[in-house]
Amino acid sequence: MTNRPEVILIAAMSIDGFIAPLDKESLPSTAWTSKEDKDFFSQKSKEIGLMIMGSKTFETIGKALQDRVSIVMTSQPERYTSHNDPDLLFTNETPKEILENLSSQEVEQVALCGGASIYSLFLEKGLVDKMFLTVEPFIFGEGVKLFKGEIEQEFSLLKQNRLNEKGTLLLEYEALG
Repeated sequence: MTNRPEVILIAAMSIDGFIAPLDKESLPSTAWTSKEDKDFFSQKSKEIGLMIMGSKTFETIGKALQDRVSIVMTSQPERYTSHNDPDLLFTNETPKEILENLSSQEVEQVALCGGASIYSLFLEKGLVDKMFLTVEPFIFGEGVKLFKGEIEQEFSLLKQNRLNEKGTLLLEYEALG
């Protein structure tokens, strides 16, 4: 696929590599990530303007986010017919189909915003161009891994920033190859 939108994965994770505790409900990312991470996510996703996420991530957020279009990937888009918001789209299309449609609309960038299944779907197809990973000084011990399955793709670290005194790090990676 030529001229597809640049896919920018944005995720927050614990220092032991998890994006949520095992039960996912006791501590949603909105509760354990720093103010600085939330500020970065808000600024970056607004700058990009279009987010792609899975239905579990959407349900954690619970609503459309202001100043952004959200595409929610779900096997049951009909479940969400009550959401009557032009900035909120529900689809069962594949990552490639979504990007082809966005390309025809001349979209240049998309923010890939979770969760692990969605990140993995795009990575398995080699569709992630850049990653912004916030590493929070938090340990779950067990939890939902950032990626699922067997994925091999090489990335190069472009930048690293310490976001706060606690030691929250923002890492920017670019896909190689």
